[in-house]
Amino acid sequence: MKKKLCILLTLLMIPTISNSTTKINLESYINSLLWEKRIVLFISKAKYVHFINETDDFFKNNRCENEARNLKYIRIVGDEINKYVVPDRYLNKYGIWLIGYDGKDKSHSTDISLLKEIYNIIDKMPVRKREITEQNKICN
Repeated sequence: MKKKLCILLTLLMIPTISNSTTKINLESYINSLLWEKRIVLFISKAKYVHFINETDDFFKNNRCENEARNLKYIRIVGDEINKYVVPDRYLNKYGIWLIGYDGKDKSHSTDISLLKEIYNIIDKMPVRKREITEQNKICN
């Protein structure tokens, strides 16, 4: 009887174990980039196609400027949010966040307005001012 019960419990647990996926801890991921990258975190519902396309286009069309400012684009759209353990500060929120080297939010918008000002915001940061004087990269 014990043997049958053990087999039954094992069979019941196998689908649970095989279907479980490890979620990405967004806070840990952000922290892993501290003092290495500035982050642009983009979280959107899939239905906001125009918002998604404009944000993607910004990163595609401004590659040089984004690299010069050491930006890392983290894009979470639609059901992709289920792959993450989301910290409270972003839970059930949507938009674009600029996160500094120190891991703190520097700016946020729920539309593309942040993208229009992002270089001005970054270029006023003390560390960025130092980077500009040390950097030889020129974008056209």
